[in-house]
Amino acid sequence: MKKHIKLLLLFITGILSSTLTAQQAPHFTQFMYNMNIVNPAYAGNKDGLAGGLLYRTQWLGADGHPESITFNLHSPIGEKMGLGLSAYNDKFGFVNQNNIKLDYSYKLQVGPNHILALGLNAGAWQHQVDVTKLKAIDAGDALLDKDIDEIQVAYGFGLFFYTDKYYLGFSMPNLNTSAFHSDLNKWTKGNIIHYFFTGGYVFDLNQNFKLKPHFMLYQAFGAPLALSLNTNLFMYDKLELGVSYRYGDSFSGLINFLITPNIRVGYAYDRTVSDMKLFSPNTHEVFLNFVIPYKKKAFMSPLYF
Repeated sequence: MKKHIKLLLLFITGILSSTLTAQQAPHFTQFMYNMNIVNPAYAGNKDGLAGGLLYRTQWLGADGHPESITFNLHSPIGEKMGLGLSAYNDKFGFVNQNNIKLDYSYKLQVGPNHILALGLNAGAWQHQVDVTKLKAIDAGDALLDKDIDEIQVAYGFGLFFYTDKYYLGFSMPNLNTSAFHSDLNKWTKGNIIHYFFTGGYVFDLNQNFKLKPHFMLYQAFGAPLALSLNTNLFMYDKLELGVSYRYGDSFSGLINFLITPNIRVGYAYDRTVSDMKLFSPNTHEVFLNFVIPYKKKAFMSPLYF
């Protein structure tokens, strides 16, 4: 029995650690309103102090289901620069991950109302495994004597090109491949580098209706490509309804509302269609974004993305 418990612990720890390492830059259904988490070049692209909160609970009802919370705050600094702070927490079973970083961007005006922002980020990444939460028949098992809690430096870069109608972004939010180590079961697990490619466009259907398709293509090196597609209908500059598809994984419905021109709240429901639906097919995501405007400047990026 002791041997079986050890094998189970090693299996679960390996699966969860691998999963969370592969998700250390989390993926969200409403990614277009939470771009700071994966792209530092997004910092300062609003005409004011901007920020947001997002909460996601995945596979609701399953024991130890994943939960994510993100926070971001950013602002332009003068005409050319942007500065921001972004953070997130991921929990999955007895694995916990925290990330906090400073974002810096420098803007180049490459055409009328065309901005190319270059971004850098730097911060810290914490990886925790609370093995004492597991119950074992042999309470003296050395595998359960010590938690894992390590911190690594995180740094990355991004590009963000945008106008008032469309955007394109590319980023690699953490380039540090240093490994975490465990003396308990003799494994090491390094950060897996991710890259993200994003884009979106605003089509004016008429004065009151706008169609907003978005995409996010992302990959962890050594893993298959992943693709999220999203289409929203923005009505009367107030209400937005949308659908989303994460290739091979889930379908989603989205709704968000501009309470004021500078405050947006949103909700998304994901229905898992992959094999992970055996845990629970239901995922919920909510967010709040805001902008506190500064003085009017030559170019303002609207709250379309």
